[in-house]
Amino acid sequence: MVIRNADGWSVDWDDPNTPYELDSHGLIAAPGETLEAFAARIDELLRTRARFDLCTESQAGAESLEAEIGFKVGATEPIGAGIIAEAAEKTEKLFGFRADWVPAFFPTRGLGLLWGGCTVITDSGFPVFFLRRGFRTKRKWFIYRRDELLAHELCHAVRGCLEDETYEEHFAYMTSDSAFRRWTGNCFRREWDAIAFLIPVVLMLAVQIIVYSGVLSLPLWPFWIAAFAFPAFLIARNIPERRTFFTARAKLERRGFSNPDAALFRMTANEIRTLARTPDDRIEAFLQERSGAELRWQILIQRFQHPQTEPPHEDSIPE
Repeated sequence: MVIRNADGWSVDWDDPNTPYELDSHGLIAAPGETLEAFAARIDELLRTRARFDLCTESQAGAESLEAEIGFKVGATEPIGAGIIAEAAEKTEKLFGFRADWVPAFFPTRGLGLLWGGCTVITDSGFPVFFLRRGFRTKRKWFIYRRDELLAHELCHAVRGCLEDETYEEHFAYMTSDSAFRRWTGNCFRREWDAIAFLIPVVLMLAVQIIVYSGVLSLPLWPFWIAAFAFPAFLIARNIPERRTFFTARAKLERRGFSNPDAALFRMTANEIRTLARTPDDRIEAFLQERSGAELRWQILIQRFQHPQTEPPHEDSIPE
């Protein structure tokens, strides 16, 4: 049982339903994590969460928060439960969780000119979310929607324990209403992907200005090739990963999963690839093998393949 009250969170680890309830809050088990290790990590995470409850608009609160995250944000205002609930509706429908434990703030400084928000991971591995202050009263700013931006970042916060970058942006961009963003989002998996994409484009524009202004006479075709080469690579890299994802999803649908996307959300890239390659007549055996060996798999199978049955007795949970 998981209880949240004015004094913080209370977790009853003697209740066999607790790991499943935590999973529904976006507190998912990490790869290879036993029940004992999961309990220790979650207890520490919730203790850290309690410290962030002290970070308010006061100067002392701001200084405490800045000490945790390592950069200046000025005075902060906690993001209200109503705004968080907007994102929770998306993540619950898509992935079966409502992550109400991630600290979220409106800072007065620290975000870039065109940034809508960001997630910061502290040295202890704890995620903190910042949303542009204008979103306090507006649902949309520039190209960003408040609920979509929050849901996107909450996906990163929840999947952080998987340490899996291959499908990280794929799942985060599934919260978008834009088909274009859902398709292209996972092209940019690392920070350098975006930088490498922009450099040849900016260089091409600069060369065009120089050539058409008569300063220098240069052939433009090498710069056009450079500008299109890396985007082509990103797209080519993304296509087989998407194909693998949808193959794995179809296999889970045929095995009766009520929400295959939620189950895949809790898997690593290697597990998704293995699932996609496994013949249909071996899928059930594969699932049972993983469920018997790992807490995370037992939870995702129980929640999304057999949601109407009782959770297994605690003696059957992998220790």
